[in-house]
Amino acid sequence: MQIGIGTYSFGGLASYLGLGPTLLEKFQTIKKLGFDSVELLPVDLDNDPEDIKKWLQETGLTVTSIHAEPTEDIIKKMAAIGGKVVIWASTPFNSKEEAYEVGEILEKMAEFGEQYGVKVAYHNHSSEFYFDQGKALLEHLLDSGKKFYVQLDCGWAQFGGMYPPYFIRKYRNRIIAIHVKENNKVMGPGPKPASRHGAPAFDTSMFEKVKQMPLEERQKVFDDMQKNMEAMEGPNTQGKMGDPDSNMDWKAIKEALDEQDFDAFWVVEREAFYADHDQCIADDCAWLRANIK
Repeated sequence: MQIGIGTYSFGGLASYLGLGPTLLEKFQTIKKLGFDSVELLPVDLDNDPEDIKKWLQETGLTVTSIHAEPTEDIIKKMAAIGGKVVIWASTPFNSKEEAYEVGEILEKMAEFGEQYGVKVAYHNHSSEFYFDQGKALLEHLLDSGKKFYVQLDCGWAQFGGMYPPYFIRKYRNRIIAIHVKENNKVMGPGPKPASRHGAPAFDTSMFEKVKQMPLEERQKVFDDMQKNMEAMEGPNTQGKMGDPDSNMDWKAIKEALDEQDFDAFWVVEREAFYADHDQCIADDCAWLRANIK
C-alpha cells in the first residue's frame, strides 16, 4: 500500500501561496517522516520540472497527484514530472444539472489526459453529499461520465453523512485515491451548496499568479483567507490515527478498496495538529503501516 502526503499539510492555505518551506525542503521532510509519495499544489509547479524530477530522485519519492483544476497545461506539466493524476480539489455545484456540467469538464480533461498517461479526478468535501433528485451530488457527478475518477476524502465523507466503504463499493473502480483524515462527528452536508453560476466565495485566481506576487501581498491574502476559514466548521481537530473517539473504520475502507481492480493510493491530509507538526504526521504514517495491511 502506497502512503503519501500532500504538500498542503506543510503550511495549509499558506502552501497555496508559496509561503513557508521550499518544495525541496518539503520533499526531504516527507521522506524523513516515512512516506512513499507526495501530492502537489499548483504553486509547486512554479519550480523547474527538471529540478522537481531531480529532487524526487534524490529523496526517493514519487508524485502521485496534484490538487489543481484540470487544464491542458496542468496535465502536460504533471506528465513532464511523472505525475499520475490531476485532482480538482472542489468547485461549486448544487444540483444534478450542475453536477453534470462539472462532469462534462472532467470527462473532457480525462480524454485529453489519456494521451499523456495522466488521469483526472475530483476531490470532495462534505457539501458534495447534499442530496438532489434522490442522490448525493457526488453520485450525480460520477454518474455523468465514465473516464474520470474521484479522490474520496474519507473524513469529509463521514462528516457529511456518507459511509466511505459503502460509497467505495458503489463506485467500484472509480476511486483512484483517498484522503486519510480522522473524524469524530457526523454533521451532514450542510445547507444547499453554492451554485457554480453564482459569485465565488473568494477569488482563487491568485493561486495562478503567486510567482508574480510580492511576499507582503501573499501574506495579506493568506490572512484574509484565514479569517474566512475560521467561520467554517469542519471535521474535528484531528487527533491521532486510531483515536478511540474516531468514527472512521480504516480497515473496512481498505477492504472495500481492495475489491477494486487497481490499488488506490492513500494520501494523508492533516489540517490540525495535536502535538508537534512533524511528530503528528510521522505518527499518522507509522499507524497506517502498523495497522492497515
